[in-house]
Amino acid sequence: MYLDPGFGGMLIQAIVVMTAVGGGILYSLRRKIKALFTKGEKKMERPKLKQNSMSQENNVIDPLKEDK
Repeated sequence: MYLDPGFGGMLIQAIVVMTAVGGGILYSLRRKIKALFTKGEKKMERPKLKQNSMSQENNVIDPLKEDK
């Protein structure tokens, strides 16, 4: 049986992809199962960014705009 030289690379790539997909599925399932048992606890919220008093539009320098 003849195996093309590129077959080895394709085989290694397929193994790496299957491992990555399997890890992603396990991670997702673990989070879902954990969420079932921790329903009563509050979820952590992301901290909100402070709003600057100056908008970002005022901080942009436009070289084509004439100075007044």
